[in-house]
Amino acid sequence: MAKKDDGRSIRIFIFIATLIIIGVLIKQHDRLDQLTELGYLGTFLINFIASSTVLFPLPGVVTVLFGGAIWNPILVGFFSGLGATLGEALGYFLGYGSRGFLKSYEKRTKWIGKVEEFFHKQGFITIFIFSLIPLPVFDIIGIIAGAFNYPLWKFALATLLGRVLRNILIAWSGAKILPY
Repeated sequence: MAKKDDGRSIRIFIFIATLIIIGVLIKQHDRLDQLTELGYLGTFLINFIASSTVLFPLPGVVTVLFGGAIWNPILVGFFSGLGATLGEALGYFLGYGSRGFLKSYEKRTKWIGKVEEFFHKQGFITIFIFSLIPLPVFDIIGIIAGAFNYPLWKFALATLLGRVLRNILIAWSGAKILPY
C-alpha cells in the first residue's frame, strides 16, 4: 500500500528549487550594474533580483531613487514594484516548501497556531504595511505567508500594492532631490 505524502514531495521540491535559484541570483549580483542601461526593464530586473535574494539585501531601492531622477518616477515605481513583487514570491515559495519543517514544531508549541490564525485574519494588511517599509524584514513576512498557506494571489496583490506605492514615493523623491 502506497503511503500518502500530502504534497510533501512537491513542497520539498519547491523548497530545494527556491534555494538553488536564490543561490544563483546571489552569485550573479555583481552584474546588476549592467541592467541599469535597460531603463524601465532594468529597474524591473534589478528589483526582481534584489527581492529574490531572500535575507541578503541588494541595492534595489538605490536603483529606484536614481531611476526616478532619470525617467518618469511613476513608471519607475510601477516597474520596480512589479519586479520586487515577483522576486518576493521566492520568499513565499521558500516558506511554502518549508511547511513540513514547521509542522514538526507546531504540535509542541501553541504560538505557531496563534500566528497562523492572526495571519489568515490580518495577513493582507500586514503584508501591505510591511511591503511599504524599505527594510529586509519583508522577506520574513513572505516566508511566513508561504509556510502558513496564505493564498499566493493575496500575498502577491498586497505586496504589489505596497511595493509600487513605496517605489513611486522613492522614485519621486529621487526626481525632486537628485540633479539629473
